[in-house]
Amino acid sequence: MQPKTILILCAALLAIGAFMFQVLTEEPDYNDPALKQLIEQLESEGYEVLSVESTFLGRYRLEAHSDSMEREIVIAPGAGTFLRDDTSPLIEGDNDGDD
Repeated sequence: MQPKTILILCAALLAIGAFMFQVLTEEPDYNDPALKQLIEQLESEGYEVLSVESTFLGRYRLEAHSDSMEREIVIAPGAGTFLRDDTSPLIEGDNDGDD
């Protein structure tokens, strides 16, 4: 392989890596009305929102716990469409959110 080709390939891989780092570490937009409304609704139902993350596909993933339940919700930003809403009972003594 020619040195020029190797240099171009390395530059392209570096650019792709930088782009992926930006996408994977992007913070959720807490000003998104759908996200704000969901967090408020969960808190009014007695849940404590433990984490809010942006997924690789740009969706929001929330983890919340109440006294007895654990909930994972994935929504599409903007429209607030629910893509997943899994609710399961908390295992006794497991309310630290490290599972």
